[in-house]
Amino acid sequence: MSRAICFALLCGLAARAGASPRSDPTSGRAVFTGATVADSSSLELNPAALSAVPTDRLELYVAAMAVIDRYAIARDHLDLATGALIPQPTTKDVELGPGMVVGVLKNLKDRATLGLQIHAQPAEVFPTGVTDWQYHTLGGGQRRYGATVGGAIKVTDELSFGISLALEATYLRLRYARDTAVAAGLDPMRGVTSSCGGSPCGLENPAATERYDVDVSSSILSASDALRPNIGLMYELSKDMFVGVSYHMPPGLAVQNVLTGFMTVRQAPRDGGGLITGRSTVYMSQPSSLDAEFRARLPHELDLHVGFRWEDLSRLQAYDVRGYGPGFTAANLPEWTERPRGFHDPVALWAGVEQVETHSFERVRIGGRIGVETSSLDDAATNPMTIAPTSLTVDVGVQLQLTPGVYLQGSYGLQYFPTVHVTDSAYDPRDQLDCQASGYDYSTAACAAARNGYAIATAAGEYDRMQHALRLALRYDY
Repeated sequence: MSRAICFALLCGLAARAGASPRSDPTSGRAVFTGATVADSSSLELNPAALSAVPTDRLELYVAAMAVIDRYAIARDHLDLATGALIPQPTTKDVELGPGMVVGVLKNLKDRATLGLQIHAQPAEVFPTGVTDWQYHTLGGGQRRYGATVGGAIKVTDELSFGISLALEATYLRLRYARDTAVAAGLDPMRGVTSSCGGSPCGLENPAATERYDVDVSSSILSASDALRPNIGLMYELSKDMFVGVSYHMPPGLAVQNVLTGFMTVRQAPRDGGGLITGRSTVYMSQPSSLDAEFRARLPHELDLHVGFRWEDLSRLQAYDVRGYGPGFTAANLPEWTERPRGFHDPVALWAGVEQVETHSFERVRIGGRIGVETSSLDDAATNPMTIAPTSLTVDVGVQLQLTPGVYLQGSYGLQYFPTVHVTDSAYDPRDQLDCQASGYDYSTAACAAARNGYAIATAAGEYDRMQHALRLALRYDY
């Protein structure tokens, strides 16, 4: 009986400006991973691929990941009197979000493989502390923690079926500012024409700026918010030619996840600048996704990998934020706020080759992939928290066999996003004024924008984004 103990250290470095809550960028597209690869990452990516784990093998797996976000944004300011957009200097920001995985796999007499892992997805991190972006984001992020159990079984010699069930808790931190003058609209005492230090408040006046900190999470013990199945198939078309498909459901059995916690509000300076704390609930719909891969043997001991991913990001249109408590009521703070994301569904396609891993001692194994991913956001909806135009990817990797059964593995990925130029932004504070002027006629486009959270500071400007992804792994087969 052969056994394998696998120890892995993964460090994913991703500059994801306003990243979306999507799949781990170091898995699937990255070299040495995929929906047909018998690797510990397949417990989440495609559990059916675990059927190819060698007979009686035991694998232990430890991983550490991180996400680095790089932002370079020149956001315009709106002149309320003329309607002109005034360009501002470029501001840059870099954020880090870590993750980890600990797992174990065991093949049972060739026909079945079982697996267990504890994981924290690499966090989606929002820009922190950039005053010019504060009406869209002041920081925070989204992270999922949980445990996954599952496995694969060979239905026939060619067909394998796999399923894994994850129990996950979602943690969400939203920090942002609210322009109380815009929110009051045309009110002569509180609106844009009211006094802020002796002058009309206008737009984005610091004296009228209120700051929010929302810290909420779901319970890992609630199936309606925490249970997330992964279902997969893998079929051997011919010798050394495979196709794998897997579907990843969103966390929870309900249409929306319910996250509860606390909200802290720093009142605007003109309102005294007091600190108010209360309870908060955020409703959100997280995305599902589909992964597929074709793998075939090429001459010279190479494998061709062609991968595909679709994500149902259109489910996540906004964070539905509720705040409640006696302090909020006394301060006349809003009970309900929509914080838009505005996604549509993206698809990604990549292809590449990598050297086949053999059972004999070989010092070096290399591979590489290139790909394209369609946009997940319209240019008009781009804002400092979410930048997602069509992008190009390049991934390379190397594996070193240190001794028989001990492997050191590393891969690097670059994702390039062309500059997004936004002139007609979906975000426009004048919609709040027009909605109020219409008598809150919700059949108008202005009131629809206000209701959906877009009637805030404009997000017109130029947006640059770059993503770097790094994976390091140490594997021990015994």
